[in-house]
Amino acid sequence: MYFNLFKYLLPLALATLVCYNLNAQTQKLDSLDQLISKAKTDTDRINLNIKKISIISRSNLDTAIYLDKQQLNEAEKANFYKGIVALRHQLASNYSFKGSYDDAKENIQFLEKFVKPSDSINIAGIYADYGMMYGVQAKYDSSMKFYLRAIDINERLNNVKELPANYANVAIGYQQLANFPKALEYQQRSLKLAETQKDLQLQSKTLLNMGITYEEMGDTLKAEQNYLAARDIAVKNEFKIVELYVYTNLSSLYINSKRWSEGYEYAIKAAELSSTTGDIGIKAASLSKAATALANQNKFEEATELSKQSILLADSSTQPLNISQAYSAMAQTLYLQKRYTEAIPYFEKSFKVLNGASNYDQGYVISYKSLSDCYEKTGDYIKALANYKIAAEMEDSIKRKSNIRRATEVSMNYGFEKKQELLAAEKKRDDEIAKTKQSALVAGLILVFILALVAFRGYKTKQKANKLLQLQKQQTEATLSELKTTQAQLIQSEKMASLGELTAGIAHEIQNPLNFVNNFSEVNTELIGEMQQEMDKGNYVDAKAISNDIKENEQKINHHGKRADSIVKGMLQHSRSSTGVKEPTNINALADEYLRLSYYGLRAKDKDFNAIMNTDFDTNVGKINIVPQDIGRVILNLFNNAFYAVNEKKKTADENYQPTVIVQTKRIDNHVEISVSDNGNGIPQNILDKIFQPFFTTKPTGVGTGLGLSLSYDIVKAHGGKIKVERNEGEGSEFVIQLPINKPQ
Repeated sequence: MYFNLFKYLLPLALATLVCYNLNAQTQKLDSLDQLISKAKTDTDRINLNIKKISIISRSNLDTAIYLDKQQLNEAEKANFYKGIVALRHQLASNYSFKGSYDDAKENIQFLEKFVKPSDSINIAGIYADYGMMYGVQAKYDSSMKFYLRAIDINERLNNVKELPANYANVAIGYQQLANFPKALEYQQRSLKLAETQKDLQLQSKTLLNMGITYEEMGDTLKAEQNYLAARDIAVKNEFKIVELYVYTNLSSLYINSKRWSEGYEYAIKAAELSSTTGDIGIKAASLSKAATALANQNKFEEATELSKQSILLADSSTQPLNISQAYSAMAQTLYLQKRYTEAIPYFEKSFKVLNGASNYDQGYVISYKSLSDCYEKTGDYIKALANYKIAAEMEDSIKRKSNIRRATEVSMNYGFEKKQELLAAEKKRDDEIAKTKQSALVAGLILVFILALVAFRGYKTKQKANKLLQLQKQQTEATLSELKTTQAQLIQSEKMASLGELTAGIAHEIQNPLNFVNNFSEVNTELIGEMQQEMDKGNYVDAKAISNDIKENEQKINHHGKRADSIVKGMLQHSRSSTGVKEPTNINALADEYLRLSYYGLRAKDKDFNAIMNTDFDTNVGKINIVPQDIGRVILNLFNNAFYAVNEKKKTADENYQPTVIVQTKRIDNHVEISVSDNGNGIPQNILDKIFQPFFTTKPTGVGTGLGLSLSYDIVKAHGGKIKVERNEGEGSEFVIQLPINKPQ
């Protein structure tokens, strides 16, 4: 069983964890206070105070902001341009980290008006301020746009003082958006500058972050190499915070790789070092990891003791993620001992404190499966099923994100390869045409020569000419065959171009619900402003009316969001190639199971829905070799369509109409037929040829995506079978699946 872990990223500006050596901080502050007391000018004193506030901001943002404002007044009185600009930058940074984004933005907007047009360095600083403000709000797209503008200016100015921070922070944005190649590109730039400037602390931080990027990419070897390189520099130069982060990330890496002894070793090192820095959260997390490593080595007594210590520390830290980890470690220790009843409350507490957080990983999937197993072993099958469903949904979401990333990479590679193939095909075609012209010219010359010989030498020469003509004919036929081959390749290339049309269709299908979501969100923003104005006036009746409008809009946003989600799920299903293994399957039992599943699924959504289900299963069918999940998906789609058709007809038919769905199986020679028929409205002739096309649907907008039958067609074809439809417009329709009988070996 894996442990729910998270990475400790160490950015230069987007810091999310404040740990600082208090002794070193006090020494630096004392030294600065002495210099401030000896300052001879106002500008010198303000510059020294700016450095002092920078140190204080690492441990106390409120104090730093108060001192920033105080010094800003002094700088304005002295009309000190550089001091005003530096303090406004500092206020924007501190307000961003505090979460006071309006105050941060106010200071940045002041700088936009105040900074001189010729002051390129501080203009770049304004872009970096915006990048930081959006970054701490996790708005990484916006953050990266501003950081890239700052980088552009600083690179032109060769401002090596600010570039390392710019590179490191834009890399964080790319990393959080899973664009790992770009993240590594900017981290390598930051590392190169650090090596040039012999900045060992920057080198250690950048190597640590590169290790995290490689680990997210699944390259555990390079991740380990970078972590260890960062560790060596940090230990040698006593960079305690970097050392702490390296230990905790190494312990996570080793535990996820099931290298339990090494994972325990580094978790204990992290726990010991966090005690000196006073960080309760990291210590709790580190003890949790150590407990997990021990439990997986069957050292349950020691693991239990460490889990208890972790829970006490985590509860006092009040950090949800730390609390979740601590209780998960105890749950895991009990689970591995098969103490299922005792493990359940710890698992439940672990999940509850996260309050539905969506940033889950494979560790959570396995934890939910373990909890499901606990409930199953203790006889609570309903809760076992509920938790297993949660695990399945999480796993599907993780795979979906991975598939989207892989699909993007494949799409980019495909575009390049397709272009190269077209260029090669064009060149080959030109070569073939040139060869044909040359052959024709040679043939003409030969023909003239032969005719001259015929006139001169008579009958015998004619016989030789005929032989030469026969040889030419063979050569011409060979050339024609090559031309046909080239033509077939060009036709195939054109077929592949249809992928672009499918992509355009996807964009069109998903754009509509997204437009609805965006529009209703904008309307709600305006309505909230109006409601606040009415409440300020004391007009609560109008305010309540506006709130009802907001509620209705939120319901519409939710509806269209779910619609977009269903389209994306359908798209992913349609693009996913099955990796299932064929196995002997009772087709009658499979059809009966999915028929009940479809019917009661629709009944759960619509209590008024009823239909007659008739089955006629051929007992001679036996078992056939299929991928049961894939064929199950096909017949489930047909059942859902059939029930939908009869339900729609019932809305307009008279009271004597009885919705009926009939399912039959039949063995005919060397194949099995599965037919699904209904007495709905049938399929019009003019759309019969379109029903298996992607995105074609007769259902209303939001009800169907038009991918079900297209996916079914592909699955049946992959099994070597056929699917066809019989229409009786106004009387119903019948879908017939033919599958070859491949007996088990």
